[in-house]
Amino acid sequence: MATADGLDDNLPKKDDDLHCEPCLSDGQRRNIEGFCIECNEYLCHSCLDARRKIRALKTHHIRRGEDIPRKKPNNLIQISSESSCHVHTDNKITSFCKSHKQLCCDQCVILGHKVCTDIKAIGIYSKEFVNSEDFKTAFQMLKDLQSAYTAKKKEANMNLEEVDRYYHKAMETFKAELDKIKISDIRTLKAVVSTYDSVLGQLGSWFESIDTYKNNNQDNELATLVLRSIKDVDTIKDNIQRLCSDDSIVRYGFVPDETSLLRLVKAPFLVRTITIKHESDENTCQITDIALLRDDLVLLADYINLKLKIFDTGNSTLVSNVKLQYNPWQISVTEHGEAYMAYFGLPKILHLKSPATDLTTFREIDVDGKCYAVECFNKTLKVQCLTPAKTIEVDGEGNQTRIISNDLSKETNANGEQFVTRPYWSTQDSTTGSMYVSCNGKNSITEIKSDGGIKLFVKSDKLNCPNGLCMDTDGSILVCSYSSKDVLRVKKNEDIQSVLPQPLHFIPRTVALDKRTKRLFVAGVSDEMHVFQI
Repeated sequence: MATADGLDDNLPKKDDDLHCEPCLSDGQRRNIEGFCIECNEYLCHSCLDARRKIRALKTHHIRRGEDIPRKKPNNLIQISSESSCHVHTDNKITSFCKSHKQLCCDQCVILGHKVCTDIKAIGIYSKEFVNSEDFKTAFQMLKDLQSAYTAKKKEANMNLEEVDRYYHKAMETFKAELDKIKISDIRTLKAVVSTYDSVLGQLGSWFESIDTYKNNNQDNELATLVLRSIKDVDTIKDNIQRLCSDDSIVRYGFVPDETSLLRLVKAPFLVRTITIKHESDENTCQITDIALLRDDLVLLADYINLKLKIFDTGNSTLVSNVKLQYNPWQISVTEHGEAYMAYFGLPKILHLKSPATDLTTFREIDVDGKCYAVECFNKTLKVQCLTPAKTIEVDGEGNQTRIISNDLSKETNANGEQFVTRPYWSTQDSTTGSMYVSCNGKNSITEIKSDGGIKLFVKSDKLNCPNGLCMDTDGSILVCSYSSKDVLRVKKNEDIQSVLPQPLHFIPRTVALDKRTKRLFVAGVSDEMHVFQI
C-alpha cells in the first residue's frame, strides 16, 4: 500500500486491499483507479471524477491501469514547508483562490472552494503574482516590518543595558538618603554615650575614693568628698538633661505610593496587619485592651467573644486563647510579667501569674466596686470603678487599702464644669505612679496623682469620644478616638494631633506602645490588629 512518506510504496495487486489516499485521510477505504503525477497521490474512481470538474486540477496528469507506478517517484515524496498546505499538512499547495486569497491543496479545493470560479493553478498564478503590484506591495510590507522590528530590537537592547544603570542609580539615591539619617543618628548617639561614659567615669572615681577613705578611716576626706560630690551632682544632672535628652533614632521605612514604586517615610506607617479572629470565635472581635508581655507576645482582651488571646506578633500567629465566664475589659501587666484584668462592670479582678506561658491558670479577686480600669503600681492595684466613679487602692487579695477618690464625677474645673462621668479606660506614668483615665462622655483625660490629687489633663471635642490610652516616653498620651477612627497624641500643653497617616477602617478601642521599638498596636471592633511604626 502507498504510504504518506513514500518509503517502500509498492503497488499492491488487483485483489489486494488497495486504498485511495484522499479518502483514507477522511477515514474511508476505497480501491485505487489512478495516480496523479502532480499531486503524487493514488486516487479512487470518485476522486478522479471530482478532479475533472475542478478547473485548477484539469491540467494534472493521471496514470491508469498498468501505467500506475508501483513506487512513488522519489523527487515528489518530500514536500517543503513553503509548499505544504497549512490545513492538510501532508499535501502540497496546488492552487490559489483569488476570491478568498487563500493557498489551497487539492483537498482544500474539493472541500471548501467547489463554487469558486477564480481558482488558478499555483504554477500559473505564481508567474502573474511575481510581476504584479500586489507582489511589490507585499514585498515592501515585509521589508518595512523587517526595518521596524530591527529598530525595535535595537531599542530593546538599549533598554536592557539601561536596566542596570537605573537600578544602581536608584539604589545609590536611596542609600544616600539612608546614609544621611544613619550618620546623623550615630553622631547623636555617640555624643550621648560619650557623655554617659564621662559621668560614669567620674562616679566610678568617686566610689573608689570613698572605698579607700572608708577602709583607712579617713573620715575628714570622706566627708569632704561626699559633700563636694553632692554639690557637683546638680551640674552633672544639668549636663545630662542638656546633652542626653534625645537619645532616640529616626525610624523610617518604605511604603507603597500611588505615584511611585515606593516612598521613604519617616512618619508613622503601617508595618503589619494581624488577623486575630480564631475559628471558634462566634462574633466579630471587639478588643478592649492590648497588654505587652515578653518578646513579641501580646495579650488581647476580646470583650465580645469572652476571650483572652495571646499572639506572637513576630510571625502573626495565635499562641493560645482561653474562654472566660465574663466580659474582659482592661489589663495591667507588672514588671515581673504578672497580669491583672478587670471584668466589665463586675466587682472582680482576674489575676494571671504567668500569662505568657499559661492562660488557663488564674484566680479571681473580689473588689468592692464595679471595676473597669486597673493599674498595678508598687505591688498595689489602683482600680477605677463606676456608679460611683470612685478610685480605690487594693492589695493582691482585693483588700481595700485606701480610697483615692470617692467620686470623680463630682470633680469640676475652674468654671465649675464637670469633666468626668464615665472613666472606662486608664494608663499610668510608671515613674510617678499617676493614673490617667479617659472619659468618653466628657471628651476628657484626667490625672489621678498618687497622693490623691485630681487634675484635668485635657478636655477637648477633638478627642471625639476617647477610649483606650497609653503613655509615650515624653509624657504625651496616645488615645483612641472612637468616633474619628483615629489615634491621637495629647501633649502636656494640651496640643492634640493625629498619630496615624490616615483614619482606620475600623473603630479603635485600645492602643499599646512598645517604647523600645516605637511600635504602636491598635485594635478595636475588628478581626484585625494593626501595627504601626511611629
